[in-house]
Amino acid sequence: MTVSSPKPQSPFYEKLLGNVDKQLLHFRDTRDSFILDKMNEMYLKYFINNVVDKPWKDHLFLLMLFYREKNSNVRYIYRIVATINRRLSHLFEYYHLTEMEEFDTETHLYQYFKGSIFKEDSDSMRSLFLKEYTTCSYTTRKWVATKILKEQQEYFQQFIFPMPSYNASDFSFTKSAKEQAQRTRKSETDVIVPLLSEIRSEGNFRLEKLERLRNAYLKACERVKLQNVVLPLDFTYDEPERVGERYYFRLWDKPSFVLNHQDQFKTSIKAAINRTGVYSDENNHYFVEFIKAEKLDEDEEAEGLWFIELFENGVVGQWTQNASDDEIKQKRELLNSWGYGEENSNRNTKPFFSTHKGILTPSTFVSIHKDKVDGVLLDVEPLYVAGTFGLLILDICTTTGARLNELLQINNSNECIRTVKVDNKLRFSFNVIPKGRDEVEAFYISEQTMKLIQRVGLMLRTHYATEKIPSVLYRGNRKQLFPKPKPYFFQYHSKALENFAIATSLRFLLHGLRFDTQEGKPVVVKTHLLRHAFATEAVQRQKIPVDIVAKFLHQRDLKITGYYSEPTPSQISQSMSDLHDIISDYIDLDEAVLRAPEELEKELEEYKEKVGVFNNVIGGTCVTNHVCPIKMACLGCQAKIPDPEKKHELLEVIELSRDMEKRYSALGLTIDVKKAKVMRKHARNELKEIELIENYREEQNYEPSIHFNK
Repeated sequence: MTVSSPKPQSPFYEKLLGNVDKQLLHFRDTRDSFILDKMNEMYLKYFINNVVDKPWKDHLFLLMLFYREKNSNVRYIYRIVATINRRLSHLFEYYHLTEMEEFDTETHLYQYFKGSIFKEDSDSMRSLFLKEYTTCSYTTRKWVATKILKEQQEYFQQFIFPMPSYNASDFSFTKSAKEQAQRTRKSETDVIVPLLSEIRSEGNFRLEKLERLRNAYLKACERVKLQNVVLPLDFTYDEPERVGERYYFRLWDKPSFVLNHQDQFKTSIKAAINRTGVYSDENNHYFVEFIKAEKLDEDEEAEGLWFIELFENGVVGQWTQNASDDEIKQKRELLNSWGYGEENSNRNTKPFFSTHKGILTPSTFVSIHKDKVDGVLLDVEPLYVAGTFGLLILDICTTTGARLNELLQINNSNECIRTVKVDNKLRFSFNVIPKGRDEVEAFYISEQTMKLIQRVGLMLRTHYATEKIPSVLYRGNRKQLFPKPKPYFFQYHSKALENFAIATSLRFLLHGLRFDTQEGKPVVVKTHLLRHAFATEAVQRQKIPVDIVAKFLHQRDLKITGYYSEPTPSQISQSMSDLHDIISDYIDLDEAVLRAPEELEKELEEYKEKVGVFNNVIGGTCVTNHVCPIKMACLGCQAKIPDPEKKHELLEVIELSRDMEKRYSALGLTIDVKKAKVMRKHARNELKEIELIENYREEQNYEPSIHFNK
C-alpha cells in the first residue's frame, strides 16, 4: 500500500475545498491514493467554472470519481458532465428549483421527455439526455454498492442522481430520433458513395502537398544550421504543373521572432538576445510564416494550401480560450456553416482540436503570437503528422470498411501485419479483433495501403529517433482485450491515439471538400460514414450480395449490414429510371432471395478452385477470401483493387465491349447490348481511378526547386 499525503496534491484542490463535499473531495482508491489527483484538468476546469455553484455539484463530482476510477476517456467524462449540467440548469431555472430535494424525476424530467417543455429541443437531444442520465444513475449506484466500504455507502448514496421509473421505450422520441438519425446517415451516404475514389485521390494529393512543404521547411532549417544564416529566411517553391502555383514562406525561430517584433514584446527581449530560458537552444524550435500563394501561368487567384483558412480564422485547437463573446459567436457560426456544428446552435464545437500533443495543434508560442504577423504562422510537423494519419485512415476506411476501433489496433508485429507471396507478388493483410469478437480476423489490403502503413511507420521512427516503433498502451475501446503495450501505428509522443485524434486528422485532411445533401446541408466525412458508404457502394452499385458484404465488414447480423447498405435516395431515383428503360426485361427472383448458410457453403465448394485471395483479375487483383461476390464478373467489383500495371487490360475490354455491342445489336439481343454497355462503363470507371493513382504516384516523385532569399 502506498503512503499518501494527508490531502490531495491536485492544483485544483484549493478551488474545490469548501465547494464540494469533503468526503467526496478526499475519497481514495484501493491503493489509498486520492482520486482527485488522477483527474484531468479538462473536466475539472469545466466543473469549477460551471458547476460548483449548482445544487447538483456533489452528484456530478461523484460521477467524475466513478468515471475516473473506470478509467474512462477524458472527453467522454467532459461530455457527460457538460450535458447533464446544461440540461439540469435549464430545468431548474424553468421550474424555479433551488435544491436537489425539490427535483422530481416523475414530474420535472418526465415533462421534458414528454415534450411539454423546451419544445425547440430535438428528439435526438431528449433521447441522448435520457440515455446518459439513466446510465449515470444506474452505474454510480452499482459502483457505490460494490466498490465502496459498507459504512460509507449510505452517506454516498445521497449524491446519486435519482433513477426515474420510466425508460426510453415509454417515449415516441426514441424511435423518432433513431429514424431521423438513420435518414440523416443515408442522406449523407448518398453524397459520398459516388465520390469515394475521388475523395481518396484528393487525400493522396493533399498529403503530397504537405510532404513538399515539410521537405522545403526541413531544407530551410538545414541551411540555417549549416551556413549560420541569420533569421528570418524567406523561401519559395513551385507546386507541380497540375497545381501550377508558387508558395512563399518565411522561416522563424523563437528568438528571431521576438527580436523582429520588439514593439509587441516587453519582458522577453533580453532573454531572446541572450538565448536563455524559454529562448535557449534546447527550448528553441523553428516555425514558418505563410506569406502568400500565386498562380504561375494564369491570371487567376491561387487556391493555396487548403487548411490556411482554418488558421486565418483561428479555429484550430482550443479556439474559445481568451476569445471575446463576439469572437466566439463569429467563429461558432463559421464552423457551423462548414458543417462542424449544428445550425443555430450555441454549442462551441472544436473539430480541429486533436487533444493529442503534436497532432495538428501548433505549439504554445505560435498559438499565442499568431496575430503579430500579417501572414499565417504554422508549425509544420503537427500538420504533416495529422495529414499522414488522416490519409491512412481514409484509405483503410474506403477500401475495407473497417471500424475506428479496428484501425487503432493495427500494430507493427508479425501477429498483426501479415504478408504472403502469391504468383511472385507480395500480398498483405492486417489482423485485428472486430467488434463483438474475441479472436483476430483478417482485413485484406492493397499494396497502396501497405505503403501508407509503412509511411506512418517511417514518420514514427523519425519522431522517436529509433529503429523500431516503441510499444505503448492501447487507449481505444475494449481495453481489457489489449492489456500489454504494443507498437501501434496510431500513436504519437509515447501515447496511443484516441477516437478524437483520429476524427480530427481525417477532418483536417478533407477540410474544404464541400459535400451537401439534397436538402442543402453540409456533410462532414467521418470514419463511420465511410463504412456506410463502403457497404452501400458494394451492395447497391457493385451488386455484391449482402451476406458477402457482411463478411467484408466483419458483421454477424445481416440486418445491420442491410441497414448500412440500404439504397440512397439518388440510387432509388436512378433505379426507377433504369427500371422504366428495361420494364420488359426479366428479374431473376432467385438472386433476390438471401441465401442460407448451407447454400453459401455449397457455392464455396463450387468456386473454391476458381477464386481466392489475391487472384489476378482484369484490371487489378481480387482480395476477397469468400465466395466470389459477383460470380466472376470482376469489372466494377468492390473486392478488386485496380492496378495501374493492368491498365492495358481495361483498354482492351472497352474495345471488346464496343464490338460486342455491335454484334448483339445486329442480332436484336437488347439485354446483351445493355450488358456490353455496363461492361464498358465499369472499365472506364476503373480507368479513371487508375488515372488518379498514376497522378498522385507521379507527384510522389516530384521534387520542387526551393529558392532562398534574405
